[in-house]
Amino acid sequence: RQPRPGQNKRNMPHALEGFRDEPNEWKTTMLKSCCNSPGYFCCACFCCPCVIYQQRNKIIGEDGKYQCCLGMFPCCQSNCPKIPCLCCEVICCPGLAASANRIFIMQKLHIQPDPCDEYIICCSNIMQILACFARCFCDDGIADCFTYAADILFCLTLACMNTQVNYEIENNLQTQGEWPQLGKRLGGDNKVEMA
Repeated sequence: RQPRPGQNKRNMPHALEGFRDEPNEWKTTMLKSCCNSPGYFCCACFCCPCVIYQQRNKIIGEDGKYQCCLGMFPCCQSNCPKIPCLCCEVICCPGLAASANRIFIMQKLHIQPDPCDEYIICCSNIMQILACFARCFCDDGIADCFTYAADILFCLTLACMNTQVNYEIENNLQTQGEWPQLGKRLGGDNKVEMA
């Protein structure tokens, strides 16, 4: 792939760059997901690890093998027991776990990233960085305010992300409400998919 004009060949590629040419769009954006599925959004806000666990459990399926972050991030590349490893993943690294679920759905359903979604995720990341700087350079009261704001934004962003993924599965004609699984084709065909 040729770099865009003005882009340095040595720049690290964006994680979603490969999805830009996909033919499908999300059925809802992260921004609108809370209004399109308010019940699920509330559940995703207040019980985020449970929602991420449930989504991943459906992705892995009954006979699938657990791999940390679906093998998408270089944390642990070996096959591990689902219990307790998935529990640890969703509690200790909910952002990476939810992102892995989302990227898996984007791959399976050939969905291109929504620019507004990317801005929301970027804004949440920037707030986390600002909270770290505030902790280093500001008094405790201001640092606490930044930390609380960053944590609230992170939780809301994660809830929107999880709700968007669930809404996609429920409303996508290709899935017919069934979660795509590792190594299986869509639409109930149980033939193993070639990688």
